[in-house]
Amino acid sequence: MLRRLALAVSCLFLAGSTYATGDQNESALLVSKFNDLTKQWALISYDLRTYDGLKKYCTDHSFRSNVAETLNGIHHYDSLLYERLAVKARFSNNHEIKKVIHQIEAFETTYKAANFSKTLSEECSDQRSLERNSDELRNDIGMNSYDSQVILLEATLDKYVKNITKLMDHINDHIHHLHID
Repeated sequence: MLRRLALAVSCLFLAGSTYATGDQNESALLVSKFNDLTKQWALISYDLRTYDGLKKYCTDHSFRSNVAETLNGIHHYDSLLYERLAVKARFSNNHEIKKVIHQIEAFETTYKAANFSKTLSEECSDQRSLERNSDELRNDIGMNSYDSQVILLEATLDKYVKNITKLMDHINDHIHHLHID
């Protein structure tokens, strides 16, 4: 009887440690995948910050699909991280966990895929309009010139893309030393 009880306790202990190890592996995988997607976004955002990158986004379906796929992956994994951190925050008063949760919430609301798509669609519309009127605008001077309009479009796009990158980098930096298990 005592042996059976000891065996049952051992099995429960092993099952619990296996579950914890599996949970730790899953958390490590989430962090690793988010890190990979952050790196992938860094490469994409480098292109998107320029007028030529915007033209590429507007005209190249495969590039646009890659951008959308990357952002959808980021939103998926940051949602999973959010769920993990929300559970951990209930049992902890860690300020850093709450900060990351706030950053993920900001990312998920302000820069969700629909907002990103809408913003870049508007930028593409501006880019097409600029190109349609390029002959006329190249003869203008000052703020109305083609080059000035390109610079303004790039500045707007650069600010938007940098804000996304900055939030992602903050989230990525914090999750590496928060033990999400």
